[in-house]
Amino acid sequence: MPGIFDSTFSVARTALSGLSRRQTAISANVANIDTPGYQRKDVTFEDALKAEMGVSPSAMRTTDPRHFSSTLTPASSNGSSARPRDVVSERNDANTVSIDEEMINLVDTQLRFQALAQTTGRRIATLRTAIRGQ
Repeated sequence: MPGIFDSTFSVARTALSGLSRRQTAISANVANIDTPGYQRKDVTFEDALKAEMGVSPSAMRTTDPRHFSSTLTPASSNGSSARPRDVVSERNDANTVSIDEEMINLVDTQLRFQALAQTTGRRIATLRTAIRGQ
């Protein structure tokens, strides 16, 4: 029985930790929007999360080009996603941060974090109810 709980909460912990690190990177990107030469930072943890869940990344490919990948970007038919960057190459200071892109990433990250935290909270409440026998 403990194995079931460990696995579920381990995956949730990994996902929440990754989302938290992503939000920290987005915050650093926004804070350095006017820093000459600053290169935007990105945190990708989805492949590590899939590996922890025992799912190969290739098994979760999209099957139709109209489907969206996990980063809310159109995916090609082979499962890879190539998101066109916002127009940041016109900057003369070599800074690669786009405020529009960062705000989209921030909202996406916050929604994912909130949904996972709520789901985990509900799971804990269900377990608590089962333990009490109510």
